[in-house]
Amino acid sequence: MKRYLLLTAIAGSLLVFSCQQKPAEQPAQQAQPQEAQKPVETKEQPAQATQQVAAKDMGDFAKQKGCFSCHDINNKKVGPAFKEAAKRFAGKADAEDELAKRIKNGGVGEWGNIPMPPQSVTEEEAKELARWVLSLK
Repeated sequence: MKRYLLLTAIAGSLLVFSCQQKPAEQPAQQAQPQEAQKPVETKEQPAQATQQVAAKDMGDFAKQKGCFSCHDINNKKVGPAFKEAAKRFAGKADAEDELAKRIKNGGVGEWGNIPMPPQSVTEEEAKELARWVLSLK
């Protein structure tokens, strides 16, 4: 019984630490703020192409924040697949706000007993991540 409790405690600790935000590693020449790196929409660049670039940027941002440690776009890992979350929240009026709140504050019970720890993101970053997840239907 003691071994079981010890193994459960170790597994839980590993899960919590693996889902924490990892520090961003940027080379010196890319030390510009992320705002300056986003593409500017021009008349030659259609809006759909801009959305695809923005989606790629948000995927990179999610990787930078450590989201892919526990989630994947198509397959369940520790947490649900992003597409599965998008389907569950689809059609709800406050889907973006609710998902952003869960990203920022964490939670447990919606997808099972494994908790999602609070993430180190701003309110705006959480909303951007929520928009991106909801766009993955």
